[in-house]
Amino acid sequence: MTADRQELLVTGFVLHARPFRENSRILELITRDAGRLAVLARGRAGSLRPFVLLDLAWRGRGELPNLTVGEERRAFPLTGRSMVCALYLNELVLHLFPRDVRAGDAVAILQEAYQGLLAPERPEHALRAAEWSLLCLLDSGLEHVSGAELEADAHYRYQPDAGLSEPVAAGAPGALTGAALLALATGSRLADNDQRAARDFMRRLIDQHLDGREIQTRRLL
Repeated sequence: MTADRQELLVTGFVLHARPFRENSRILELITRDAGRLAVLARGRAGSLRPFVLLDLAWRGRGELPNLTVGEERRAFPLTGRSMVCALYLNELVLHLFPRDVRAGDAVAILQEAYQGLLAPERPEHALRAAEWSLLCLLDSGLEHVSGAELEADAHYRYQPDAGLSEPVAAGAPGALTGAALLALATGSRLADNDQRAARDFMRRLIDQHLDGREIQTRRLL
C-alpha cells in the first residue's frame, strides 16, 4: 500500500499542518498502515486537527497526494501542559520516522499517550512510556531490556550499539537505576526520585537518533 495509490480507509493522526496556497494545507500524517506521509488537504479537509484519531484516505501520484477522506473517530481534548507534551510527541515522531517508512505501532503509541495525558496527574509517565515505545520501534535494542538482567539497586548505562553496561557507580554520567529501567521497559510508574534521571536518560538516547536535529517543543517541557 503506497501513498500514490491509497484508496482504502486507514486510521491515523495529524502530526503537523502548514498553509498551502488559498484554502489548503499540507498535513503531515502518521498512519497505521502507510506509516508517515504528507498529503494536500483542500477546503474543509484542511481544517483537520492534531490529537484526533481519524479515518483517512488519499489519492494521487507524486510526493503530495490529495486527501479524499478525513473523518474524526475520537478527539483527545488536551490543554495546557498536557497539550505541550502531546505536541512534543508529535514532533518526536516527525523526526524519528522518515516519510514513506512503515512506523509500526506509532499510532497506537500516540493514542495511548494522548489518553494518558488526559489524566489529572503529572504527564511524565505518559511521556516516558511513549518515548521508550517509539525507540523500541527503531530496533534500538530497548525492546530486549528485561528484569532478568537488572538489579533494582544497581546503576546502568545504555548505548544502542552496545546495550546495557555492567553496573556502574551511582554518580556515573548517564546512569539509571535498574528499578527505573525496569519501570520504563514495562510501562510502570517511576518513583518520584527517578523522574529527572529517567528524563535525562531518555533524552540522551533520543538524541542519538536525531542526527543533530533539535526538537523545538522540548524547550517548553
